[in-house]
Amino acid sequence: MDKAINEESKQKVLDIINAHPEVKKVQHFNSTPVGYKYQISFTIYVDGNLSTFESHEIANNLEEEIDKKIDEIYLTIIHVNPI
Repeated sequence: MDKAINEESKQKVLDIINAHPEVKKVQHFNSTPVGYKYQISFTIYVDGNLSTFESHEIANNLEEEIDKKIDEIYLTIIHVNPI
């Protein structure tokens, strides 16, 4: 049976996301164990007037920051929606 990431690590991820004011909302946070680490995925909502490049650049930067700062994370996958 799969085990979810602990609440402390999840909160660290959410704190990183919330430090980026361009992210208006987060939904569908999921985690899956990969060996002794976790793959996480979630959806962020950003300003619908941003270009596709700009909105995905936000997601790419978040993915890199989370993967670097939180040892328990193996891979971060972010889906972007306009709001």
